[in-house]
Amino acid sequence: MQKKFETPTRADAPVVSSYITIDSIYQKFKTYYVTPTVTPTQLFRFNGDVTLECTVTADEVSGNLYKTVYVQDATGGLKINLLNSGGLYVGDKIRINLNNVVLNDYGDVVQLDSINLLKSVYKLSSGNVVTPKNNVQRNQYTWGFGGIYKYQSQLVLLDSVEFSAGDKMETYADAVNKVTKEITLVNKNGGTGTAVVRNSGYSNFASSLVPCGSGSVVVIMGQFGTTSQLTLRSISDVKLSSGGCPLISKSFNDNSITSKGWLNYNVSGSVNWTVDTYNSQTYGYISNFISSANQACETWLISPPFDLTSAPAPYLTFQSAFNYTGPTLEVYVLSNYNSGNPNAAIAGILTPALSGGSWNWVPSGNVSLTSYIGPNKRIAFKYSGTSSNGSTWEVDDIAVFAQ
Repeated sequence: MQKKFETPTRADAPVVSSYITIDSIYQKFKTYYVTPTVTPTQLFRFNGDVTLECTVTADEVSGNLYKTVYVQDATGGLKINLLNSGGLYVGDKIRINLNNVVLNDYGDVVQLDSINLLKSVYKLSSGNVVTPKNNVQRNQYTWGFGGIYKYQSQLVLLDSVEFSAGDKMETYADAVNKVTKEITLVNKNGGTGTAVVRNSGYSNFASSLVPCGSGSVVVIMGQFGTTSQLTLRSISDVKLSSGGCPLISKSFNDNSITSKGWLNYNVSGSVNWTVDTYNSQTYGYISNFISSANQACETWLISPPFDLTSAPAPYLTFQSAFNYTGPTLEVYVLSNYNSGNPNAAIAGILTPALSGGSWNWVPSGNVSLTSYIGPNKRIAFKYSGTSSNGSTWEVDDIAVFAQ
């Protein structure tokens, strides 16, 4: 062991020949992959010492990213995949030599792939201020070529947003089993536009609870195909007001029908509510078309009990989708129900807005529960099918609010 300290030799900076900007990298992607009449048979590789100078906007510190960082310059943002984890942090200004670096995409997200930190990256400075782009609206996401979103891989601030009702007070991800989870960000007070926030089970905020209020969230703008897919750097970027938590909620993101005290009850037949996933959305699902035939049934999905005694103006919200021909979904309030046939505990029927078919998701609106003030109430979804017909119904983001 040498006791005399020797200062390590600093790695030489990558060769600088000519500079390229991020928007020019996107144009190279477009020219090579999108607009040619003949699909290329090989991945695009940069040839020569082309240099990108940029600033890191998202790093691996929270564990929500692994072997990946995001960078920006004055012209746009870009995803950078690394051969090894660690070494780059938010605010680092870096120079990347692109010689022999692959340019490709994953899920329509353009990326520089397999960057060697030791050979290709040189850190110019650290601690630079990174400011998100403000006032980005949902209808501004689409760029127009190859399905690439306008603000792809850029750090943006989304204002006047909140998480979907079914996701509130759920965990950001599954920290126990280290499983990724997707939650939904929506516009405050309704309106069009939702986006998936994808969180790793390895992130240091995986077990934290999703807040209930509304406000602003800073994210990396991304996509997976035609679905907006956002990435959190840290939950410190989530600036939502307190309050507004539902009395009960159900998002189905845990892939369970009966978790959190929900019940599946068969009055007749053996058709059950189950969980299904499509286009990154997980929801409650029921259909009486089983083994190539319709089955007669009456099946209820029943919430856990909740108390409306002190609720000033309670209401129910959910969303639904359906297809095919058959009896419509019915929604009831049950009172003092504990077990057995729910028909004996019906306090009233509700009239929410329901899907018109073709698998179109429709929000229920705020369905008033003011007529049912009192203790021990439940929400129940009744599905009916006959041996000759039956529709398929899907429900999601069920929640009851006090006001």
